[in-house]
Amino acid sequence: MDELWQPGYPIDLRTDGQRRRESGDLLSPDFEQQAARVLARSTGACVRLQDDGSRDRMPDISLVYADGRVGFAEVWRALDGRHAAVAATLGQEPALSAPGLGREWTVRVDLNFRFKGRDGRGHHVWVPALLAEFEAAGQLYEFVPRPGNLAVHPGPLAGRASRLGIRGLASRPAREGGGGSVRLVPWGVGGRALDDPEAFHAWVDGEVNADSGHMRGNREKLRAAGGDESHAVIGVTVTTPWAVHRALGADGALPRRAPRLPAEFTHLWLIGTDPADRALAWYPDRGWFDPARCWATD
Repeated sequence: MDELWQPGYPIDLRTDGQRRRESGDLLSPDFEQQAARVLARSTGACVRLQDDGSRDRMPDISLVYADGRVGFAEVWRALDGRHAAVAATLGQEPALSAPGLGREWTVRVDLNFRFKGRDGRGHHVWVPALLAEFEAAGQLYEFVPRPGNLAVHPGPLAGRASRLGIRGLASRPAREGGGGSVRLVPWGVGGRALDDPEAFHAWVDGEVNADSGHMRGNREKLRAAGGDESHAVIGVTVTTPWAVHRALGADGALPRRAPRLPAEFTHLWLIGTDPADRALAWYPDRGWFDPARCWATD
């Protein structure tokens, strides 16, 4: 065991540049560190974040157990790249000041949001202009029971908003003495509080068996590393289907069916990138379980 090792905590061998880059991610700051901490607490192994870029095909994480067993893990987030780009850009912007509006608007946008409108105007210009048309038409979206609500006021304005990547609107009167404002919020994920095991397993099986360059690379690295265990660690994000988020909810039922893992993966972890989510793990000898109910370390 490494002399720097403290049970329950990973050893971070990444470069300073790697850590800064990962920590600067607005959607899930340093998910690799988060995942390594979960693995360290759950397994009791000496967990190292080892991929410092010094050689090709190095797995992200290594695990060394007290009995001599060795495992490796690949970590990735299930994240739509376009959604991530939209969310990252909006996450750095304050609310837009819109003195021409009489209301404070919240605008929920999806991955098709157009930062530049069809007429070439940037979103700082065309969004307040469009909302001014909603206000003039008396379509204020003040009392709306759900976020995906453009159908509350069907018609040309709602159609234009939808084509520009807007999914939902809400507003309230501007504060006395102040002008209007616009807050742009990336579209999230949600649904009914019902388990959907078929949708859950369809997504999990599709994710680990995806025939993409990224996934082929993950599988190749673990195959080349060898070891006694090969862990696939997936970060569940805002673009992951609701059935998966539901399974990670505190009151979600544990899945019953084993995942259909490719030969390169022996163990599977699903970890919510939102710290409020729980994690789920699947081991071939114990099935699905909630790691937080059986930490190996305090």
